[in-house]
Amino acid sequence: MHKEHYGFLYGALAALFASGMGLFVKLSTSASVASLFFARFVLAFPIVLWVIYHKKIDIQLAKVPKNLTRSIASILAVYAYFYAVRMLPLVNAITLTNTAPLFLPIVVLVWYKLVVSKRRLLATAVGFLGVVILLRPTGDFQLMGSLLGLASGLFGAVAMMSVRQLSKSESTETILCYYYLIGAVITFFPAVLDWKPITDPVQWLYVLLSAVCALIYQFTLTKAFTHAPATKVGTTNYLAVVFGGIYGWTIFGEVPDVWVVVGTVLIVCGAVIALFDHTPPQPLGK
Repeated sequence: MHKEHYGFLYGALAALFASGMGLFVKLSTSASVASLFFARFVLAFPIVLWVIYHKKIDIQLAKVPKNLTRSIASILAVYAYFYAVRMLPLVNAITLTNTAPLFLPIVVLVWYKLVVSKRRLLATAVGFLGVVILLRPTGDFQLMGSLLGLASGLFGAVAMMSVRQLSKSESTETILCYYYLIGAVITFFPAVLDWKPITDPVQWLYVLLSAVCALIYQFTLTKAFTHAPATKVGTTNYLAVVFGGIYGWTIFGEVPDVWVVVGTVLIVCGAVIALFDHTPPQPLGK
């Protein structure tokens, strides 16, 4: 299998667990967003420590600065995503968050002064059209939740490029360990200030499952970026919309109509177009 194909496979798995994370955040009604977000770091901490020991990862303070951009961008993206999930229907929040590929060409242009291929732009346009169609039938537009969803997409695009850059010199496990160590410190204080006690065992189960999905999502997403460019892997994030629609159908009884089907087809088509594009980004002006 071509190396980039592994990137798309890991990207699809990341989309699956990203939508699963959103589902359990939606169900975790007893926990505040800040404490729920901190829980994903705390519950995964034993696994992170085991990885550090087993892989003999050398954690150095000198490496923290170059991991800060990725960590802060990811934290802001997920915070915005969690709040969007609480404010909007699940599919709406997932689709708006997955506008990250739409922002990727802009991030690549600003960050590297590179322009992606016309086919890649077409893939992004087709996928985003599918997102618009999926949002259109609900008629439930909420400005703040929608803006947070778009902000999550923008910060997610920055995080994608940061991971891609880090993966050139660091292993997947090392990148994840720094992210979780930095994230645990940053998210601790908001969680303390906004803590709400959870007494229902089922709610604790949802919190745990959201943390597990988050950990697997981070691993598979980071793996995806080690095999393929962020502008390509980013299009697979659209698949999270498909998975979110399936969750809504099977769990909440939301039967998809013709608009959902059309939007889903366009999203998948966008990913397929990007899959067969092997043109690297070109310097601006060429």
